Amino acid sequence: MKKLSFALLSVTVCMSLALGACGNNEDKKTEEGNKPTGTSDTATATNSGGDDQASHLKPYKLTLFYPGSPQPDEAKVEEKMNEILTKKINATIDIQTIDWGAWNDKMNLMFATGEPADVIFTASWNGHAQNAKKGAFLELDELLNKYGKDILATENPKFLEGARIDGKLYAIPTNKEIGTSRGVVVRKDIAEKYNMDFSNVKTISDLEPFLKTVQEKEVGMTPLFESQTATLPTFSSVRDSLGDATIPGVISAIGTSTKIYNYYETPEALDAYKVMRSFFTKGFINKDAATSKQTASDVAKAGKVFMWPEALKPGKDKELEATVGYPLQQIELTPAYITTGETTNSMLGISKTSKDPERAMMFINLLHSDKELLNLLDFGIEGVHYEKVSDNVIKLPAGVDPSKRTYNPGSAWMFGDQFLNYLWDNEDPTKWDKFKEFNSNAIASPGLGFVFDFEPVKSEVAVQNNIGPEFLSALEVGAVDPEEVLPKFIAKMKAGGLDKIIAEKQKQFDAFLAAKK
Repeated sequence: MKKLSFALLSVTVCMSLALGACGNNEDKKTEEGNKPTGTSDTATATNSGGDDQASHLKPYKLTLFYPGSPQPDEAKVEEKMNEILTKKINATIDIQTIDWGAWNDKMNLMFATGEPADVIFTASWNGHAQNAKKGAFLELDELLNKYGKDILATENPKFLEGARIDGKLYAIPTNKEIGTSRGVVVRKDIAEKYNMDFSNVKTISDLEPFLKTVQEKEVGMTPLFESQTATLPTFSSVRDSLGDATIPGVISAIGTSTKIYNYYETPEALDAYKVMRSFFTKGFINKDAATSKQTASDVAKAGKVFMWPEALKPGKDKELEATVGYPLQQIELTPAYITTGETTNSMLGISKTSKDPERAMMFINLLHSDKELLNLLDFGIEGVHYEKVSDNVIKLPAGVDPSKRTYNPGSAWMFGDQFLNYLWDNEDPTKWDKFKEFNSNAIASPGLGFVFDFEPVKSEVAVQNNIGPEFLSALEVGAVDPEEVLPKFIAKMKAGGLDKIIAEKQKQFDAFLAAKK
């Protein structure tokens, strides 16, 4: 889960409404023109393909774009995936892994210029609703019904409903935990070394004694790592951004109130930023936090980080252990809850520039049905990147340094049906059962299912998306004094049409709630 508050990502998601290139009338294709160029026989294929069906299809190279760290053995994994894809849907795959720091700029440019692409990772926290409205992604209902039978058979229906925008589907959610909790992960060996007891940790301020201990006794280790990709104030809050975290105006995700408000004007926000300011001035946080675009798990591989923020779920610490290479412990700071954003925080869309949308949907469907293909993408090649302990449990090959693996994208949460994923030998064998229990116990937000239509206030939204980066990164990590900077931030938001956005959001939300009665 990589989730940010609206302004942290706003600079990257707002494609300046000049992105009309994605959806202007003059750019719209005719129905005939929308037909893929290489798939005149695609309709003869079944949902999941196979030898007989693949023989009717012309060869096609699919592109898959997602954010992460490019892997040395990516080409080898592609080659193995191609053996399956050629047999099933007569396709090959070109994986385009883009560094997190460059991801949004790359996607904005791609959408604006109409660069050819097929399958693209997308999420509510990354401006999906805005991008879909601007025409970056194809509507998928018809394609899903024709070529996504395995998705329809296995996907939690709440995911598909939560992903709809004005009743239409523009991306297929990952089938995974439907709720989330927020908190931090810590190095378990360091915690045990100093007998740290986290049982009474309830707020971010409660973390200070542990950070102080690490600062004093572990020379050269960063007590708390933060960057633009994750901050404590964001990962300890229970606000519901109502379908798009890049647009201001929230409700509490665990309350009953349906009044929309500006989070940054609340005492909660000021208190959180004061704590972060204290942590920063005391040297607990890396000095480049406000400008860094690195993910904590990548930096933590070097063994020089004690704690960092994460979106949590059962076994998240064990999942991350496989990435960083040492034992971790997770500490929840919030209860589990469900928002529209949680149902849409990891999805695959099909670009409007895809030359074969049918084949792209067939590929997404295979990620929900073909266990071998999905685990190749997630974990690499058996015997090279992992060894099997049993049919569903894997471990690193003997002699492999966990911090120097040649295929370790850490992106299993992004793709397909997670319930098909292998488990690492350090993970709880009942993990997937706990996922189901976690989902059933999570608190549903009053805003579940609502997605804001920003069209009536698109100019104001564009302005807000340009304001956030000026202030928010520094506030979130404590690099500036919140009592001085936060009022300036709020004043600029208001001058840029904040109140108009919230009023329009409230109007639409009230109508949504009335229709449910």
